[in-house]
Amino acid sequence: MKGKLYGIGTGPGDPELLTIKAVNTIQKCDVIAVPQAGSGDRTAFTIVEKYLGGKELLECRFAMEPNMAKRREARQVVADNIIKFLDAGKDVGFITLGDSTTYSTYMYVHEIVVGKGYDAVVIPGITSYAAASAAFGIALCEGSETLTVIPASYDSDIDQLLDRPGNKVIMKSAENLAQVLEKLKKRSYGEQTKIACRCTMEGERLFNNIDEYEKSPESGYFAIAIVKEKK
Repeated sequence: MKGKLYGIGTGPGDPELLTIKAVNTIQKCDVIAVPQAGSGDRTAFTIVEKYLGGKELLECRFAMEPNMAKRREARQVVADNIIKFLDAGKDVGFITLGDSTTYSTYMYVHEIVVGKGYDAVVIPGITSYAAASAAFGIALCEGSETLTVIPASYDSDIDQLLDRPGNKVIMKSAENLAQVLEKLKKRSYGEQTKIACRCTMEGERLFNNIDEYEKSPESGYFAIAIVKEKK
């Protein structure tokens, strides 16, 4: 009997935000696939480490560069390595920071593996922006409000997205955060923009507006902004 692949969202950083289902799935898997690519990968491993119990680990190296052909090639290699374990009848748990379906490298692998006829299950996790809104004690959406999630480091149409009505989450901004915040200030959203850095992790910093953030800025993979629509 062939094994099954599980894509396991590990939550935003705090191990207590790892779901019970994620823990149970990790414990029943024979092999844990650990992505090696972005800043969040080691964090995902740290979150689940105490539940691994000496399980076999599979390092999964992804290409994080503009060349899409190389990216696809790396994903295929990872999928092929996972399939070897599945063919041996072993269940594989692929851990990913946050939610498995939200800007996660896992879903590329999931599609390849499922396309080859293997079974795969997605275990959702708490997103970073859900954790950030909770930390600030604010709602992401109320009533008929809409929410736009913007990957600031990738989208060339960010001006158009920032001009859309509704609340906004700006994530994956990396070193582009300062530029995006400047655009928000020009749109008079300085007071409505909250920035969370390393939310739920050691060294968490929360800023209630852009001016407060700019007095002690911090950018990078773990910075996220929530913009509330003017009322």
